[in-house]
Amino acid sequence: MTQPSEVKDHAPLTNKAKTSPRLMSGQLTVLSILVAMVPILCIATLGYVFYDTAFREKTHALLAQKAMSSVQSLDSFLEEKISNLRQETGAATIPELSDPGHLRARLHSLQNAYQGVFIGLDLVDASGTIIAGTTDDKSQTVPVEKSWFAQAISRPQFVSNLALRETSCFLAVRITSEQTAWLLRAHLDPDLIQEKIRLFHPGGPGGAFFLDRQGAYSAGSGAEPGSREAAHLLAQQFFPEGRPVVLEAKGANGQVSLYGCAPLRSTGNILAIHQPKAQLLRPLFKARLLALAIIIAGFAGIVVTALALARRTEQRLLKAEMELQQMQKHVMDAGKLAAIGELAAGVAHEINNPLAIMMENAGWIQDLLKSDDPHSEENTEEIFSSLQTITTQGHRCREITHKLLSFARKADSATKAVNINSLLDDIAGFARQKAKYRNVEIRLSLDPNAGEVDSSPAEIQQIILNLVNNAIDAIEHDDGMVQLRSFREHSFVRIDVEDNGQGIPADILPQIFEPFFTTKDAGKGTGLGLSICRDLLSKMGGSISVDSAPGQGCVFHVRLPASSPK
Repeated sequence: MTQPSEVKDHAPLTNKAKTSPRLMSGQLTVLSILVAMVPILCIATLGYVFYDTAFREKTHALLAQKAMSSVQSLDSFLEEKISNLRQETGAATIPELSDPGHLRARLHSLQNAYQGVFIGLDLVDASGTIIAGTTDDKSQTVPVEKSWFAQAISRPQFVSNLALRETSCFLAVRITSEQTAWLLRAHLDPDLIQEKIRLFHPGGPGGAFFLDRQGAYSAGSGAEPGSREAAHLLAQQFFPEGRPVVLEAKGANGQVSLYGCAPLRSTGNILAIHQPKAQLLRPLFKARLLALAIIIAGFAGIVVTALALARRTEQRLLKAEMELQQMQKHVMDAGKLAAIGELAAGVAHEINNPLAIMMENAGWIQDLLKSDDPHSEENTEEIFSSLQTITTQGHRCREITHKLLSFARKADSATKAVNINSLLDDIAGFARQKAKYRNVEIRLSLDPNAGEVDSSPAEIQQIILNLVNNAIDAIEHDDGMVQLRSFREHSFVRIDVEDNGQGIPADILPQIFEPFFTTKDAGKGTGLGLSICRDLLSKMGGSISVDSAPGQGCVFHVRLPASSPK
């Protein structure tokens, strides 16, 4: 043949290329879990990130708002007390205020009007000396500290630094008389300031306190305000446009706290409200645990559901596989019956010849028995000779029918050692009668070293006989030839079925192993023969391929694993 077309290594529709139902159900389970869980995990991750960020921002905002509202409240209180001091002493003259008795009267008036706020009044001259006061302490004539006096005398009003423990908090208003500046100083009850700070942090972990710009600690409430490093960090904070700031720092006990800081406009002190970070973020941790529990519960539900569905799917697949195997068996039996049908005429003719001989000899015996001397020596010899001929032809018919029955009976898929050459010889003898009527010669070219294969002889017989029948049908001219060859090819036994028929067109060559595809006329072929051959060979671990060229016949190559040497 010249440059044949070739189709090789067709994958079967079943068996080798088939995935087991258990494996399919396992893959389905994993895929179902992934498909269900990946979106949930993505959404949960995004939700966690956004919720975490939003909660932290909200916590910071609330802490900053608390600090800002607290300093605004304290600033308003101090400004109100300065206004109260001005109203009470605005009409008094310096000589009147220089009189300790008059000063005490003014103090009593303030104390009656604003109980628990003012505890003392002082009049200070331009040199910083206390001229008069509400106490009889002789130290009142000692010049006051220059640290606050220089600032107070240059301003209409002044509030002392809350961070100075050694002096109480006081307010001062400047009074100008005859071009001379005087200061009227009012001392505030320190318990009142402490109570104000306590209101900023009513209780629980954390607290509130004031610092000056040097980080010195003043009055406060609640837990220990923090370490020196924390105080220094707070004192160095910058407050853009007076807005509050929230930062993290370790306290004296090493616990990380969140500090909401805001500047007191009246004094420049810094108010810090702090709480342990763990306490502030406790709702976030609870939400995390709840979300994790929901995800785990959802994951468990998805796994259980997926396993249940996979189990049901596996059972359905197993049932479908059993039905498919039964259907394949029926298809193979149908293919075998079709092959028997194609051979029926030849088999009938092969049986008809010995039957005719048997009938002829039986008639001859009857004629001899009706003769005048049936028991003569000559007639007896003729009768024995005819009976011998009948017996011989009967054995021949029995051999033919046994071959037909062995092929027609239900296929036995049991594996055993099969001599390929003997099997091919039987198949050739079985197919010769059909080939004789089609003027086709069956030739054998068998390699004595071809060896044996471990397989089902009935299935191999079905494969080769199917190929032989197709080869005979493909020959449409006289002097046709179908040749069966066997030889060893490495670890395989190779069988070639070659014909000199019309060949297979190149455009349909890739389709010939597909189920229900046939090139025969309608009603003359099922299209299952080659598909069955391919599936059977695949199950045996073998393969089938074809070389063909239009008008030059074709060769089918069957490869079967050779038996292992014993």
